[in-house]
Amino acid sequence: MKIEKLVLKTKEEFKLVKNIKINPNLIFLFGSRELLVDEHLSQLLLETFGSVKLFGCSSSGEISGIEVIENSIILTAVELECSKVQMESIVIDNQVDDHQLGTSLLKKFEKKGLKHIFILSDGLNINGADLVYTLDDELPKEVNITGGMAADGIHFKETVVFNKHGKAVKNCIAALGFYGDCVKVGYGSGGGYDSFGLERMVTKSKANILYELDGIPALKYYKHFLGDMAEQLPASGLLYPLSVRENSLQEPVVRSVIAINEEDQSLVFAGNVPEGSYVKLMKSNVDRLINGAEDAAITASKLLPKNKAELAFLISCTGRKQVLKQLAEEEVEAVSDVIGNDVCITGFYSYGEISPFRKNMPCMLHNQTMAITTISEK
Repeated sequence: MKIEKLVLKTKEEFKLVKNIKINPNLIFLFGSRELLVDEHLSQLLLETFGSVKLFGCSSSGEISGIEVIENSIILTAVELECSKVQMESIVIDNQVDDHQLGTSLLKKFEKKGLKHIFILSDGLNINGADLVYTLDDELPKEVNITGGMAADGIHFKETVVFNKHGKAVKNCIAALGFYGDCVKVGYGSGGGYDSFGLERMVTKSKANILYELDGIPALKYYKHFLGDMAEQLPASGLLYPLSVRENSLQEPVVRSVIAINEEDQSLVFAGNVPEGSYVKLMKSNVDRLINGAEDAAITASKLLPKNKAELAFLISCTGRKQVLKQLAEEEVEAVSDVIGNDVCITGFYSYGEISPFRKNMPCMLHNQTMAITTISEK
């Protein structure tokens, strides 16, 4: 595997792609929505590198090495030497449920020799939990899924994902299938948020829309807790997600608010908050978040030992970045220390992270999590 990486901060810097010396068959692009939707970039890449696959999405901040950058594009060109990839995409149709979207997307893939699927989805117009559940349920057990949901800073207005034709568009889900015996993939996820206060029962919800907690309108309850910060919703909700458990045996998942509805006093989340489940408010501190990122790296390294990984994707939640602020680079450094300084690190801050907790566990949609995918052809 040969890798080259560029940081593009302005449209004038797009021409720097001509300096790439390898012959990539795959280019990852994570960055500012305003820069990604400029078709001059994708046209230039396709003209320069022929049938190269463009895979990426908009973000709430970009990760390059041990740096966290904003309002840029992190371009990672990859020349695979002994494995193959298949890229597919699908348009989100509000008339089709999210389970069916997952099924339709998987039908496009050749199953023979499939080792791993890396997926990127629109971050606002889909129930990510239903999508991930379908993918995980219908794929062979030995094929794992990782990825994330596109973001749009703290604006929550529009996210974009590159489709299979090389254009950054809204309402899109894209997936990359890795094939071949030489490709090796590691993965892991870690949080760092702690629940606090009273546990509340979800008395009314529908999929990812929460209407009532203990009979109280959800938005009213949440605003009361946030106080003055309620004026910044949904962005301020990133700081105080919910821990959700369906039963005492389930490992809780974290859910962050992505939209609010004043009319029916509901909260909209990236994934499901089932009726009858139990939730608690969550908070965190810097040390716990950095330790969570380190734990994710340790988990990934158990599947792909240190000094074996060549390329690492770090997908961390927008909310973590809001908490860490100027210390955001410390969680990236913690990961680098574990997986090895020679690994090419790229990634972005997202509205949802897709990964199993660890080996032999189902893939899930997370919030407030650092999800790591490591890839090697060694």
